[in-house]
Amino acid sequence: MYKKLLLTLLLAVGLLFAIQPAESWTLGTTGKYTQAGQANVTTEGGNVTNLNLSGNVSTEKWAGFWGNVSGLIVLSPGTGMFYTWPWTPANGGEVCAIAAASGFDWTGLQNVTAAAIDTVWNFFSGDTDSATNTLTQSCAVTVAGTSVTGSAGNMTGGNAFQTCAVADQANPAAKNDIAFCVNMTQGGSLFNGQTGDYQLMVATNETLNSFETYYFWIELD
Repeated sequence: MYKKLLLTLLLAVGLLFAIQPAESWTLGTTGKYTQAGQANVTTEGGNVTNLNLSGNVSTEKWAGFWGNVSGLIVLSPGTGMFYTWPWTPANGGEVCAIAAASGFDWTGLQNVTAAAIDTVWNFFSGDTDSATNTLTQSCAVTVAGTSVTGSAGNMTGGNAFQTCAVADQANPAAKNDIAFCVNMTQGGSLFNGQTGDYQLMVATNETLNSFETYYFWIELD
């Protein structure tokens, strides 16, 4: 009886934590938009010049991640591999990022509104790049056995990956209540014309020269 109960509990724990923290990572290139030059016109007194201007300004509210994912499904006590199963992104899975090392409850997964993200990150909803004006699509994702639909999300450059925000409670009040997730797609089209397994957009501290640390989770289907 006790052995059967213990086995049931172990199986339940295994299913519950199907999503796990990413264990290793390799940093590639990173960059921020820089302006190409300064518009200038030579004129003299008496001239009236028609001058049409254009330019780009980098957002301070969002950051992006992209790359490949590798791993195995394993049967292991922690030291040594009792058995392994090969896995590739073609088998499916998700990448999630949270701006906190702990505190997100995967058992309470549910949808989240863009307005809630604006509130948590102190974004002004009227800004062009607020969450309200960025996460304008309805997205769906299944993580840790829970399917979420109708959450705030949007496609990113390349149109192969949709960032989908989720929460662990109905009224998220802190950054560790919100996760940004994306479904893996092997060989998906990236923003830069290359291919990769995931591409993800996340909210960041918009204060100039401030930083945000994200912790990554992966689920291998």
